[in-house]
Amino acid sequence: MTSGIFVVGTDTDVGKTLISSSLAWKLSKKIKKVVVMKPFATGPGVYSKNFRSKDVSILASSINLQENDYEINPYYYQLACSPYMAASILKQEPPNLHHALRNLTRLSKKYDYIIVEGIGGVLVPLTKTKTLIDFIKLSNLEVILVTTPKVGTINHTLLTINECTRNNITIKGIIINRMPKKKNTIESQTPKYLKLFTNIPIIGIVPEIVSLNYNTKTFNTVSKRIRIDYT
Repeated sequence: MTSGIFVVGTDTDVGKTLISSSLAWKLSKKIKKVVVMKPFATGPGVYSKNFRSKDVSILASSINLQENDYEINPYYYQLACSPYMAASILKQEPPNLHHALRNLTRLSKKYDYIIVEGIGGVLVPLTKTKTLIDFIKLSNLEVILVTTPKVGTINHTLLTINECTRNNITIKGIIINRMPKKKNTIESQTPKYLKLFTNIPIIGIVPEIVSLNYNTKTFNTVSKRIRIDYT
C-alpha cells in the first residue's frame, strides 16, 4: 500500500485544505520527502502564474514543494462546481481517473509520503459515471474525514462513513474543524454524538480561526490539535 492519506470532507468548504496543509507541514518536519496532491480542483479563474488553483497553491507552499502544477493538480476547471458539471458547461473533457492515478503513483514513488486532498464530498461527480469515491478506491489510501460541529453534521458524517464502508475504504479518523471558542449547546455536544453513532476515533478538534492566514503559525496551531499515526 502507498504510504499516505486521502483527506476528504463531508461537504465543500469544511476546511480540507487547512487540515491537509497543516498535516503536510507537520509531517515534513518528521519525514524528509513529503508531497501533496489535489487531483481535481475547480475555481473562479486562474489563481497565480504558478498554480491555477488557490487550494493547490496553499498545499504546495505549506511544504515549499517544487513540483509542476499539472503534476500535483492534473485537472482544474475555471468554474466553481463539481468537475463533471464544470467540464460539461465549459465544453471541456472531464477528468480521466487513470491519468490522475498515474500522477499519484509517480509522486508516491518519488516521495516517502503523500497527502491527497479531495474535492467537495465523496460523491462529487468527476465524470458521468464516476465520483470521487471511485478515485479514492483506485488510490488504495486510507481516509481522514473532515467535518464541522454545525447543525446537520451528524447526518452528513454518517452518510460519508456509510459510503466509504460500502466501498471498503478505511477511515483512519474524524477531524472536527471550526469549533467555535464560545460553543452553543449543539456545537459542544457534537463530538459526543459523533462518538455515539460511529466507531471511528475523533483524532482532532480544531478551533475556529477567525482571521485565517495559511502560514507556519497556523499550520503549527492546527496540527497540534490532531493526533495521527502516519504509518
